[in-house]
Amino acid sequence: MFDLKLFGGLSLESSSAPLAANVHQRRRLSLLAILALAGERGISRERVQAHLWPESAAERARHALDQLLYATRQNLGHDAILSSTSDLRLNRVLFRVDVWEFDHAVSREDWDCAVQLYKGPILNGHHLISSSDFQLWLDAERNQRERDYHRALEALARDATARGEHKEAVQWWLRRSTADPLSAPVALDLMRALAAAGDGTGAVKHARAHQQLVRTALEVEPDPTVDALAATLASRCRPLADDMGSTDSLGTDLSADGPGDSGEPPIAPGAPSELPVTRTPRVVRRSRRIHVAIAALALSLVATSILVRAEWHPSSQVSATSVDRGRTQDAEAHALYLRGRVEWQKRTQDGLGNAVVLFRRATERDPMYAAAFAGLAQSYAMLAYFGFADADAMFPKARAAALRAIEFDSGAGEAYAALGQALAWQHEWKEAETAYRRAIALAPDDATVRQWYALLLAYAGRIDEAVLQTRDASSLDPLSVQINNMHGMMLFHSGDIAGALRQFERTVRAEPDSVWVWQNPWVLSNFGRVAAAAGRHSEAVRLIETAIHAVPGHPRPLLDLAHVYIDDNDPMRARAAFARADTSHAHYEIYRALLHALLGEFDEAFARFQMVNDWPLPALLQVNNERHYLVFRADPRFQEIRKRLNLPPR
Repeated sequence: MFDLKLFGGLSLESSSAPLAANVHQRRRLSLLAILALAGERGISRERVQAHLWPESAAERARHALDQLLYATRQNLGHDAILSSTSDLRLNRVLFRVDVWEFDHAVSREDWDCAVQLYKGPILNGHHLISSSDFQLWLDAERNQRERDYHRALEALARDATARGEHKEAVQWWLRRSTADPLSAPVALDLMRALAAAGDGTGAVKHARAHQQLVRTALEVEPDPTVDALAATLASRCRPLADDMGSTDSLGTDLSADGPGDSGEPPIAPGAPSELPVTRTPRVVRRSRRIHVAIAALALSLVATSILVRAEWHPSSQVSATSVDRGRTQDAEAHALYLRGRVEWQKRTQDGLGNAVVLFRRATERDPMYAAAFAGLAQSYAMLAYFGFADADAMFPKARAAALRAIEFDSGAGEAYAALGQALAWQHEWKEAETAYRRAIALAPDDATVRQWYALLLAYAGRIDEAVLQTRDASSLDPLSVQINNMHGMMLFHSGDIAGALRQFERTVRAEPDSVWVWQNPWVLSNFGRVAAAAGRHSEAVRLIETAIHAVPGHPRPLLDLAHVYIDDNDPMRARAAFARADTSHAHYEIYRALLHALLGEFDEAFARFQMVNDWPLPALLQVNNERHYLVFRADPRFQEIRKRLNLPPR
C-alpha cells in the first residue's frame, strides 16, 4: 500500500518497503499528483500530455508519457497505474490518498474528519513542473478543497453554537477567519461568537483589526455591517474599553510599532466613536501579500449579501436623500470626476489607467462621492475585460468600488452595472443579470449600462435579446464608438452580416474624425471580422493588422486575423498569425484553445479549455455565438464546459 499525501506538501511512502530514490523525481511525482487529483474518474492521456509537455508535438508528448509510465510502473508495480485506450488512473486498491479521504469526508459531511485531513493547500511549496497549464488546473483543484475546508469549519462552528459551546465555536471561527481574513461575513460570525462567549471587548478589537486589514489590502472602506455590530457591542462593554489589552482576538499585537508604522488608522465614514483607537497591527503590514483570490472570495460573499438585502423591483423609488449622497459639494472632486470620464471613454489601456487615478483622487477629496466610486468600478472592470490588467486583481476591486458606490447612493445605476460585470467574471450569471436589471431600472437612459447588459446576454447565448439592447444603447449614445462597435458585433453574431457591415461602415468609414476612430483597436479588429465574413479578405487583413499595431502581441486580434485566413481556406497562415501572440498574456491560453477549435482540433481545444480557470468574458461571447464554433458547440464536451462555467444548458 502506498500513502500519497498532497495537502500541505507532497510525500509518497510505502507500507511494505522503502521506495527507490528515483521514484521522487519531479516528473514522476507530477504524474502521481495529476492522477491522484483526477480521482476515480481518471484523466485522458491527452490532458496529461498537455499538463506535462505543453510545448511538445503530440507524437513526442505521447512517447514521453509512455516512457514515464513504464519507469513509474517499474518502481511501484505494473498495477499501480491503470490504463485504458484513452484514460489513466491510480489503482485505489494500492493507493491511499489524503485528498480522496478528504473528499469522501466532505461528501458524507464528516466535517471533523475533513478538518483533520486538511493540512494546507495542495502541493503547497512544491513547484513540480514549469507548465502554466498544470498550474491553472492545480489552482482550480486547490480552490475547490479550500472552499470545502471553509465549509467544514463553518459547519463545526455552527454546530458548537447550537450546542451552546460558545468557546468552542470561537475556536472554529478563529480558524475560519485566519483562512479568510478579508471576509466580512466571517468577521461578523467571529464577532458574534466572541460576544456569545462573553468576550465583547475581543469582538470589538477584532472588528478594528478586520477594518484596517480591508483598508490596507483592498484600498476600500470595510463593510458597514461590521461597523454597526462593533458599535452595538462597544456600547455594551464601554466600561471595559479603557482596560483592553494589547492583542486582538487573533493574537495580533496591536500596540507594537514596526518599520513604517506611524499615526493612527483612519476612521471609516460613519464608524462609531466607541471603537477603541489602536495603532496599525502587524497583520496589516503582511496583508499586502495576501493572495487576491482571498479578496475575491470575501467580496463575493459581501456582494451576495447586499444583493439579497436589496429591493430589486423596477418600480422601487430612489429617495432624494440617496441621490444627494451620490453627489459632491467639492468642486475639485467633481472636476477630477469629469476628467476621469473623458479618459474612461477612450477604452485604451492608458485611458483606463488614467481614469483610475482621476476617480481615485476624486474619492480622496470626497470619501462619500458615489459617482466617483462608480467610475472607479467601471474602470477596473474594463481594464480586466480587455485584458489590459489581471482579472484576478481588477474585478475584486471593481466589485469593492461598486459596493461602496451603492452604499453611498442606492440609485447609482452605473455602479450596479459595474457590479454586474464583476459578478459575471465569477460566473454568477443570475446575480449579474439581477444587478443589470436594477441598473437599467435606475438609469434607463445610460447607454453603457445597456451595452454591458447586452454582453451578459450574449455570454449566455441570448444573442437576439443582446441585439435589442445594443440597438437601444446605440440610439441613446450615437457618438460612442465602442457602443456602435458592440451593436455591429451583436448583429454579426446574430447572423445579420449585411446589417453588421452597414453598422461598421457608418461607425468607421463615415466618421470625419478618422484619428478618433482609428485609434480604437477593438473597433478595427471587429470590423475586420465582419469584412472577412462579407468576403472582403484583403480589407479585413489591413484592418486587423492596424488593430494589432495598437495592441501588439494581444491574442484576441491575432485570433481575429487567424479567423480571416481560415475563412480564406489558409490554415497555415492562420497558425502563423497566432504564433505572434504574447504567450505571457493573461488571455493567451483561452484564445489558443479557440484557435484549435477553429481548426477542427477538438481534442486539443477541449484539453486546453479544461485547464483554463478564469475565462475572459470576450471569449465567451465568441464561443457561444459565432457560426465558426457551431460544430464545436455540438460536441457533448462543450456542455460540460458550460456547466463548469455555471451557464444554463442550450
